[in-house]
Amino acid sequence: MGYLSDKKEEHEKACEAAIRAGDAALAGMHAAKAADFCFALAKQTGGAVSSSYVSTAEGWLEIAEKLKTARLPKAPQPVGDVGKAAEPASGAAAGSEFEVAEIPSVSFDDIAGMASAKATIMEMIVYPMREPEKARAMKLKPGGGVILYGPPGNGKTMFGKAIAHEINAPFFYASGAQLRSKWHGESEQNLSRLLKAAQAHPVAVLFLDEIDGLLPRRTASSSVVDNRIVTQFLADVGGFRESENALLILGATNEPWSIDEAVFRTGRFDEKIYIGLPDAEARDALFAKAFDGVSCAADVDLASVAKSLEGYTGSDIVGIAKKARQAAFRRSIEQAADPQVTKEDVEAALRAIPSSVTPALVARYEKFNRERFQ
Repeated sequence: MGYLSDKKEEHEKACEAAIRAGDAALAGMHAAKAADFCFALAKQTGGAVSSSYVSTAEGWLEIAEKLKTARLPKAPQPVGDVGKAAEPASGAAAGSEFEVAEIPSVSFDDIAGMASAKATIMEMIVYPMREPEKARAMKLKPGGGVILYGPPGNGKTMFGKAIAHEINAPFFYASGAQLRSKWHGESEQNLSRLLKAAQAHPVAVLFLDEIDGLLPRRTASSSVVDNRIVTQFLADVGGFRESENALLILGATNEPWSIDEAVFRTGRFDEKIYIGLPDAEARDALFAKAFDGVSCAADVDLASVAKSLEGYTGSDIVGIAKKARQAAFRRSIEQAADPQVTKEDVEAALRAIPSSVTPALVARYEKFNRERFQ
């Protein structure tokens, strides 16, 4: 789901950039693409969340239709980031189809909250690389394995990209679904090719999304393929310990209880970081950033709204802000006026996008934390 969300956001940003540049045709194309990815996300979810994605998709389709006949004012000078916004988040770089073409631009400063997670990463790889002599004196090698787990939509993938930015390192991304294959031996080959590509760099960040699908818990009824993949992965990760490369392997999952127990043992993924729902400070930062530079009516109290969003994921909060901006944008086209977010826009967005995480799911994570890591 992370890939679909990233692509949806890319086309939404590209649409906004094209509108600022006065290119209605390009903006309409990106609006239609954003709708496509919203519908794809709706198929992967259920209930109110699925309905929300469908509603958002319909909104983008409506915008795309209106842009066909819209006459947008031309920008006084070219907008340099229009093409960049439309670039895919990941592409085929030389030597690996899993390597992101450019080092991610997102930094720790762009991520709200996660103070404990950031501190752990700084100790594992950032500080040892900045102070190599001190690290050697303590027999500490930069890198290692980290499991990022928690409810979906709280920035695990973005956190991985920020790490690559902080250490100015190549970033490799693959999901369990990308690596697995129905053909005999191909899953293991995909995994081996990915690990070797990352190891070819002196310093690299390898992000494995949906790791529960790649390294599932082995049982008496497990498939031969599952057993082979888990065994090979554990052996390969052990090999990195003996190399001179600084490799940080991040495994992200929404279902940590589905991962094979051997993965959690020391020497594989030494650190386990829970990425939970954003706290009050993080919610306020997320909401403020989502409306940064956006014209809002005087009665729009962003801080108060953010405070009321306890129990919402980061993507829920960003989605609410986008929904409100969409409504203001749509109205500005219909009324040929300057766009401005109103209190009614925000309230309508709150009604349309409920929290995507249930109390029962949060309780399950808390139980897992107590029983497994405390």
